[in-house]
Amino acid sequence: MRQRRSAAQTLAAMALGMVLLVGSLTGCRATSPWAGLDAEGIFDKGLSAFQEEDWGDAVEAFEIFTSRFPGDARIADARMYLARSYFRRGEFISSAAEFERFLQLHPSHGLAPEASLGICRSYVELSPHPQRDQRYTERARDACRQTRNEFQGMNVADEAEAHRVEMVDRLAERTFQEGRFYQRRNAFDSAILIFQDLVDFYPETEWAPMGFLGLYESYRSIGWAEEAEQVRDRLLFLHPESEAAREVRQRQAEQDDGV
Repeated sequence: MRQRRSAAQTLAAMALGMVLLVGSLTGCRATSPWAGLDAEGIFDKGLSAFQEEDWGDAVEAFEIFTSRFPGDARIADARMYLARSYFRRGEFISSAAEFERFLQLHPSHGLAPEASLGICRSYVELSPHPQRDQRYTERARDACRQTRNEFQGMNVADEAEAHRVEMVDRLAERTFQEGRFYQRRNAFDSAILIFQDLVDFYPETEWAPMGFLGLYESYRSIGWAEEAEQVRDRLLFLHPESEAAREVRQRQAEQDDGV
């Protein structure tokens, strides 16, 4: 008998809990800031949130707007505000995706240059320290190059080119560090291949002279004197004022004095 009463009490408690839960959820829906709002109301709330730098509410508002009212005349503006809000919120993967979606859906819109630059900026923000995986750095370089090429003569192209140069330099630094890693471990064959990639693919960066120096040192370490001299001559010709060139000259002078 006691067991039946206990079971009945348990069921009653569970039923009460369900009632409270449903009531709570209903109350949440009733107090939702978007309840009963039409397209204009949701857009205005999103715009107010954006202007007040409340990025969370702005994202929510424009997400709702773009999903509910895809045919609205303000849909392009809403998509752009959504992408901007994600970017300002620091959610750069989402901002890149939304800027890309904007370009796919509105390629001829007046905001297309901003969207293209937004992709570039988003991947730049995702680009890590040179010691880490550079997948996003490569995406940033490619996205920024595309913006520069598609919108030449515009301010967005100038900014995109500056970002592209920064990303190329970061990739060159990563390549140099990889070459040094093998060089320090006497894996000179691998070091030579990587330093060669550095001078071939990133010749305009400040790391290119260091790549030539790495090649010169690695060739000397394995006794390839002729190749070392050729690399030295290229370094002195292409980058005569670099620190790497000065170091090679100093070593050559010390070697000549020793002779």
